[in-house]
Amino acid sequence: MNTKIEILKERLKKYNISYSEKTMENAPTRLNFEIPAGRDKYDCILICREGELNYAIATDFEKYNFIQHYEAIWSKENQAIEVELSSQTNILRRLHKYMTKVENNDNEDNETITANEIPDNITLPNIKDLEISIGKCSPTFSLLSTSRERGLRRFDLVKITLKIKNINKHTHDSVKEMLEKVSNALFFQIDLAYELPIKLQDQRESFLERFRRRNRKQNLIDESIIISEPKYEYDPEPMTLYWNAKETAGIPIFQFLAYYQTIEYYFPIYSNYDAKQKIQNIIKDPRFNPNKDTEITKIINSIKTNTTKGFGNEREQLKSTISYSLTNEDLRDFFNAEESRLNFYIDHKGKTLCQVKIPIKNENADLIADVSERIYQLRCRIVHSKISENDVKILLPYSNEVKLLNFDIDLIEFIARKVLINSSRPLTL
Repeated sequence: MNTKIEILKERLKKYNISYSEKTMENAPTRLNFEIPAGRDKYDCILICREGELNYAIATDFEKYNFIQHYEAIWSKENQAIEVELSSQTNILRRLHKYMTKVENNDNEDNETITANEIPDNITLPNIKDLEISIGKCSPTFSLLSTSRERGLRRFDLVKITLKIKNINKHTHDSVKEMLEKVSNALFFQIDLAYELPIKLQDQRESFLERFRRRNRKQNLIDESIIISEPKYEYDPEPMTLYWNAKETAGIPIFQFLAYYQTIEYYFPIYSNYDAKQKIQNIIKDPRFNPNKDTEITKIINSIKTNTTKGFGNEREQLKSTISYSLTNEDLRDFFNAEESRLNFYIDHKGKTLCQVKIPIKNENADLIADVSERIYQLRCRIVHSKISENDVKILLPYSNEVKLLNFDIDLIEFIARKVLINSSRPLTL
């Protein structure tokens, strides 16, 4: 077995791939290695058992790099791209059935295709000199994808992938651009012809990313808290949005937006409070004259709305909802609860996401105003193609920027919880 490990290490050295060997008592040796992915490198783990070693040696995984944002690999040397497809159910069966019908000019549906008749790989029309196919993934793809995504689990050969051969690109970005152009052109044609939607699989969290995220959350748990008899109930609609946010952990943009929608549910309620307060402040002024048009206009302008629900524009409604649900001290405690979180906002490491800085060290600062503005701007980056104010482009899923969103997700989750708590009522059954 040691000889096989040495063989793999020599192959990694040949391609200048960083690696380390970790041995543990009563456990197999682990070979950790880093595969390039554009300007980044992805951590992979190979458990050095007999079967895994034989599997790895039989592939040429060291010749491949990852493609960022997708479950995909490419090789300059082999002139090849391979990427997992998100629509795994019956792709080969349906594609084979439709293409066979066209070739045979058979207008009758053939639902009697057996598993033995479905090929492992279906060749698609070439684009220029590119050879394109869809089929079961290669052992090399299985090894690299599994080593990054799961680490310790067995390799999985049942994934369906798109394979492109004879590529003539030599950089990560040019390969990624080619992949997107070819797949969009091909898949849209298939969708139009066969009503068969196919999509490239977005990159999943790696096992290390999941571990770090969950570990950081676990460290914040107060183990002294005891579950008691529930005393409050919550509105079902925002709770559905809240649980949806919890289920989308690992997909930062969708999770952020689901938490935002949880808060957004209460915009009409809390903006009404603000409108009421503004009106009261105007009419309580001894100089207020209800018979003057200018005074009435002042009331109208103070509660003018840009939306169909609630008073004020969305930015103002968000701030109202947050300000009625928590305090500056609540936010200060949140930021100070974790050192890495505090450093993130103090050092303004997330400035590429949003230019709004949270003045945590300023004891007199209105944290609610800055936090609500930061959340609003992030929300705009997610749902709009551009923000006219500063021409900031849309925040794309699985981009490098999105990796910085975790602390802002913690922040909006904290606020969503506070809003739900503040909006709860005594439990009745």
